[in-house]
Amino acid sequence: MDLGLKGQVAVICGGTTGIGAAAALRFAEEGCKVAVCSHSSSKVEAFEQQAKDSGYEDILAEQVDVTELSQIQAFADEVVKRFGGIDIWVNCAGGNKHGPLHSLPEETFRYIMDLNLTSTFFGIQTAAKHMMTKKSGVIINLSSLSSRIPVDYRVTYGAAKAGVNMLTVGAASELAPYGIRVNAVSPGVIDTVLSAKAIYEQKDYTMSMIPLHRAGRPEEIGDVIVCMASSRFGYMTGTVVNVDGGKNSVEDTELPWAKPWEG
Repeated sequence: MDLGLKGQVAVICGGTTGIGAAAALRFAEEGCKVAVCSHSSSKVEAFEQQAKDSGYEDILAEQVDVTELSQIQAFADEVVKRFGGIDIWVNCAGGNKHGPLHSLPEETFRYIMDLNLTSTFFGIQTAAKHMMTKKSGVIINLSSLSSRIPVDYRVTYGAAKAGVNMLTVGAASELAPYGIRVNAVSPGVIDTVLSAKAIYEQKDYTMSMIPLHRAGRPEEIGDVIVCMASSRFGYMTGTVVNVDGGKNSVEDTELPWAKPWEG
């Protein structure tokens, strides 16, 4: 199905691995001009090779610290210089460090907030300035199941992603008069390098809590992101879309009252 994205410029922050990379390659497959960034030069180089191996040569990949506004702005300027504008902006950068709430170091708290929430704010702000003048654009943020369901030792990450949800709906309202749509994707357990440890150390238990009984694939989230960026979703804004194998919709299947019983 042609999504009508050919020739559009898609920027993916945190687009060299996992969900971001999957989305970037799908945008390229749809004929978009693609720009990605990562804090890691080695990840940038690896993605460039991956894209080249997939037959996509004209991709801009830069090393950028997305927690620094000046670096994001400079990256956006480079995208405009290279491709002529920005039509789609995806905030995919994120990460976590686990730890008990009562003893979590201040620097760890700030790291989690900056990487997940501050970077998203900077991305929205930067993208909006480029899109407002042309009265069109799409911004998509990466949220998480953790934004709605608290997990022990990950409360700061959940709070940051809940903030992403509010940024999404707030920005959608403010930017709607400029023809800019803002939405978010909220994945559940996805089989990426970042979540592999959590998935496979307690695989049976983890999968038992998901109605589809499996982890999602980065490509499945990438597909959703790309579809949401298209005009086929032109009436959707201010929405956080759950893509979690049904986890958000059901109780823990391991709870006693979730088991079949006679009575």
